[in-house]
Amino acid sequence: RDQEEPVEITINNQKSQILFRIKAKEPKKDVEIVSQLIQGTYPDYHQLIPDSHNTQATIDVARFLQAVRSASVFARDGSGIVRLMIVPEGKSSKGTIQISARAEEIGDNEGSIEASVQGEEAKIAFNSKYLMDVFSALEDDQVLMEVGTPSSPGVFKPVGDGNWTQVVMPMFVQW
Repeated sequence: RDQEEPVEITINNQKSQILFRIKAKEPKKDVEIVSQLIQGTYPDYHQLIPDSHNTQATIDVARFLQAVRSASVFARDGSGIVRLMIVPEGKSSKGTIQISARAEEIGDNEGSIEASVQGEEAKIAFNSKYLMDVFSALEDDQVLMEVGTPSSPGVFKPVGDGNWTQVVMPMFVQW
C-alpha cells in the first residue's frame, strides 16, 4: 500500500516461473521474489462450501471477536475449543449466540451476544484461533454465519460483500 517504487514483473518463456522485483532507492535494498508454477489442477474448492444450512446468524464482528478472545483464554487447555449455541429469535426474545469454553484447572467462561438468527437452534464448536483469524481479518462491521449440523463446516460471509467467503471446519465435542 505504501510502496512508491514500481514493481517489475517477469515471466519466463516456459511460463513456469514469475519474478517480482522492487528496485529500492537505497543501494542493496532491492527485493526479488520468485514463484514457481505448480503443475496440476487446482482443487475445486467450491465442493467444500456447503450449499445449504439450517441456521443463519448476522453477527456484530467486534462483539463476537471480543467474546471469542475472552473464551480463548479458557480454551487453551481444551485444544482451543470454543462452543457456540445459536438461539433463534423468539416472540419475546432476540436471537443470541452463547460462546463458552472450559478449562479443567481454571473453570468455565460463558458469554452471550445478540444476533439476528433465523432457522433452527444450533450447536457447533470451533477452534478459537481459527475464529479469531477470520474475524480479525474482517474490515466489515457485520458477518453472516451459516451452519448446518455440528459436524458440517461453518460458512462466514461479510454482510454486503458477495466476493469473500470463509469456511471453518468444526471441532467434534460432547455437549
